[in-house]
Amino acid sequence: MFTWNLQYISKTRLSDTLKQLMIDGEKGDILIRIHTAIHTMDEAVELAAYIKGVVPGAHILGTSTSGVIHEGKIHPDQCLISVTQMAEAGIASVRIDIPEDPVSPEELCKQIKEKVVKDDRGFLLTFFTTGYHGIKRVVDASNQIMPGVSMIGGVAGGTTLVGSNSENRGFIFDETGWSDSGVIAASISGGSLDSFSAMITGVQVVGEELEVTDAKDNVMLGLDGVSAPAKYREGVGDEVQKNPELAFRFPLVYSGHKDVPFMFGYTEEGLRANHFVDVGEKLKRGFIYDRKIIADNRSAFNRIETFEKAETLFGYTCRDRSRMYPNSVIWELSVYENSNISGCITEGEIGRIDDMNVYANCSFAVAAVGESDAFQQYNPYVFSNTNALEVDNSRLLGYLMDIESDYAKSSAVASSLKDFIRNCELKLLYTEDDGILNESALHMDIKLGGYDRVCMIDVLDTSRMGIVFPEQKIDATCKSFLSKCAAFVSGKDYRMYRIDKWKVAIAAPSFMVSLKGFSEDMKMLQRKLFETTEQFIAIVPVFCIINGSDADTIGSVYTSARLEMMHKNIQFYVCDGTPEEIDEESIRERYHMVNVINYALSHDKVIPYFQGIYDNNKKGIHHYESLIRLEDENGEIYYPGSFLDVARTFGLLYDELSKTMVRKVFEKFRDYPDRSVSINLGMRDIQNKEMTDYIYEFLATAKYPGNFVFEILENEDVDDYELLIDFVDRIHKLGGLVSIDDFGSGYSNLQHLASIHSDYIKIDGSIVKNCCKDPESENLVALVSDWKRLSVHDVKIVAEFVENGDIQNKLEEYGIDYSQGYFFSIPSPELKIKK
Repeated sequence: MFTWNLQYISKTRLSDTLKQLMIDGEKGDILIRIHTAIHTMDEAVELAAYIKGVVPGAHILGTSTSGVIHEGKIHPDQCLISVTQMAEAGIASVRIDIPEDPVSPEELCKQIKEKVVKDDRGFLLTFFTTGYHGIKRVVDASNQIMPGVSMIGGVAGGTTLVGSNSENRGFIFDETGWSDSGVIAASISGGSLDSFSAMITGVQVVGEELEVTDAKDNVMLGLDGVSAPAKYREGVGDEVQKNPELAFRFPLVYSGHKDVPFMFGYTEEGLRANHFVDVGEKLKRGFIYDRKIIADNRSAFNRIETFEKAETLFGYTCRDRSRMYPNSVIWELSVYENSNISGCITEGEIGRIDDMNVYANCSFAVAAVGESDAFQQYNPYVFSNTNALEVDNSRLLGYLMDIESDYAKSSAVASSLKDFIRNCELKLLYTEDDGILNESALHMDIKLGGYDRVCMIDVLDTSRMGIVFPEQKIDATCKSFLSKCAAFVSGKDYRMYRIDKWKVAIAAPSFMVSLKGFSEDMKMLQRKLFETTEQFIAIVPVFCIINGSDADTIGSVYTSARLEMMHKNIQFYVCDGTPEEIDEESIRERYHMVNVINYALSHDKVIPYFQGIYDNNKKGIHHYESLIRLEDENGEIYYPGSFLDVARTFGLLYDELSKTMVRKVFEKFRDYPDRSVSINLGMRDIQNKEMTDYIYEFLATAKYPGNFVFEILENEDVDDYELLIDFVDRIHKLGGLVSIDDFGSGYSNLQHLASIHSDYIKIDGSIVKNCCKDPESENLVALVSDWKRLSVHDVKIVAEFVENGDIQNKLEEYGIDYSQGYFFSIPSPELKIKK
C-alpha cells in the first residue's frame, strides 16, 4: 500500500501528476478520495469523472467539506485528492441515495455490508450527508452486523461556496453523480491488511444522569419528565437562553459511551441534535478541556506510533471542534505534521472507542492502515508544548466565572447548577496528580477574589538534575519543595498554585496583607527552601513578587521581571504589576527599522565602514575595524545603534546581517598582504554553527589568515564559556587573531581575561574619553597597562574613542599600544586616514 496526497490546482496539472506516479490498476486496487471545499456538486462529479478517465480502475469516494487536512494542518477552501495503491488488499465502494421514506438504519447497514464489506476484519470509510439523521443508529448497528469491521468517516460538511445547494448541507459524490441525502462507503480488506482507529474527544463527564423522556426525530423535547431546555439550564445556567452557542461548550454525553459527546442546537422548544435521539437514552452533561484533550491524544498516539503497518493515515476533525477549540485542533494535528495523514473537516465523526464503532460530534477521528510494515514520521515533541490549549480553556473558565459571580449574589440558585460548576472547576482549576490549584485558578482568583499580590517562585537549573541524580531523588526533592510551600501557605491564609513542575505562585489580596508583610513572609519562605538535608537535592528558588497583578498581564509582567532579575543576577525581586504604557511611536519606529533591514539585505545595502587604528609606537595606521552601516531606499545611512537591537530581537534578521557583513569584509581584505581588519562578533554569532563554519572554512583557505582579528563583544552576556573558548582556540589554530572588545563595560571582565587567550584587549570608550578628567577612569587605564606587563601572554592594548590630543598624550604616558578614534580616522566605506 502506498498513498500520495495531492492538492488540486488544475486538471492538466493533476493529469500530469497522476501519470508521473505510474499508478496501475493491474498492480492492485486503487482508492481515490476527493475532499473538496472549492467545487459545486456538478463540478465535483465532473472532476471525479475526469480522474476516472485518467485512472480507469480506481474506486472514487468524494465528499464536500469546508477545509481539508494535509500534512497535519487544516487548509480551508482547498481540494485534496488522496490516491492509495493497494498491494494485495481489495477495495469495494458504493454510493447509496436515501429516499424520503428511507429504510431502517439497520437495513441500510446491511446494504452497505452486502455491497462493499468482503471481510469481517476490514476497514470501512463511510460518509453520510447532513440530511440523513439515522447515522448514529447505522453506526451502532454495525457493531452487531459487522462487528470486526473498523469504521472511520463522518458527516460531509458544507462548502463555503455560494449556491452549492439551497441549504449548503454538504454532499457526497463519485464519478456517476452526487447526493445531498445519502451515504458513500469504501471498504479495504483482505490480504495482510491491518488497521488501528481511535476517537479523540477530550470530553469530561460531570453531573447526574438524565433520561430522554420525550423526543421527535432529532429533537429532544423532555429530560427526566420535564422540558429538555429547562432541565439542561438547571445544569449550565440561564445564560444559554440569551447566548445559545454556549450549549456547544457543554455537550451531552451518552452514558453507555463515557467519551462520546454530541453537540446540539439550543432552542426553547427543544435540543436539536444532528442525529435521531431515542426515548430512554441515558445522558450526562460534559465539557471539553485541555488536560483531557492531551490525555486522549497521548493515548491514541502511543498506539499509532507503535502500530507496525502505518502505511496510510486518515484523519477527520469536527467543524464545531475547530470553531470552539481552534488551538486544540491545531495542536493535536501537529503531532502528524510529518506524516501522510489526510482527511477533512466534517460535521460529525465516525471512529472507534474500546473496539466499538461510535458516532460523535466535536471529536477527532484518526486511523492507521497498512499491508506491510511501515512507520510514519511524527512530531511527538508537541506533547511537551501545550500552552496554546489554555487559550481554549480560558473561554470556558470565563463563562464559569460569570456564573459563579452571579450566583454569589443570589441564594436562589439550583443546587444542580452549583454542583455542575463545582465539578467543572475541580477538573479545570486543580492539577490532576496532586490536587493543587493551577494557573487557571490563579487567574480566576485574581479576577474574582482580588488576589492581586502574587509571588512567583521558580527553581533554577532543574533540567540538569537528571545528569547527576536519580529520578527518585529528583521526585522526592520536588515533593519536598511543594510540601514546604503548602505548609507555609496554610499557616498564613495565603493561596498556593502550581504553575509547572518546579514553579508555584503564592497569592493574597492586597487588602489582607501589606506589601512589606507579604515580602517579609516570602523572604522567610525562601530561607526555608534554601535549607536542605542529604536526603534531598539543594535547590535555588527565585522569588518575584508582582504587586497589583492583573490576570491578563501577569504573564508578560513576570517575563519582563525575570529578564531583569537575570540581568542583575538577583534571586528576590518586587515589581509593579501594571504593565508599561505602550509607546506607539517606538513601535512604529521598530517596524520601520525592520523594513530598513529587509531592504538593505535584499538590495545589497549592508555597507562595511572602516576606521583606522593607530600604532602609538610606529606612528601610523596599523589595522582597521569594520563597522556595519545600512542604507535605505532614500540613501540615508543608519548606524548600528538604531538597528542592531531590533535585528537581535528578530534573531534571523541579525544572523543574516552579521553573515553578510562578515562575507563583505572577508572579500575586501582577502588578498591584502599588508592590511588587517577586525570584525565584531557577539555570542549569538559564535553559537551560530553556520556562521562559525563559514569563518573556519574561510580562514583555512585564506592567504593571510593573520590579517583577520575577531573582536568578541565583552558587553554581551556569555552563557557558554566552553563554546567560546573552543571558538578562540579554533581561530588561533587557523592563524587568525582574537580581541576582547569593550573591556570594562560588562560584568565578567576577570573571567574573560583568565579564560580567553586574546591577542588584543580594547578598553571601552566610556573609560578612555574620561581618562583626562576622571581619576577613576585614569586609574582603570593604568590598571590595564599594569596587567599587560604582568601577563604571561603577548597581549596588545587598544584604546577606543580617542577624540583629542590630551587623551592621546595620556594613553602614550601609560604605554597603550594602539589608539582608535576620530582624532586619527573617520569611519568610511573606503580605507582612509584622517589628516
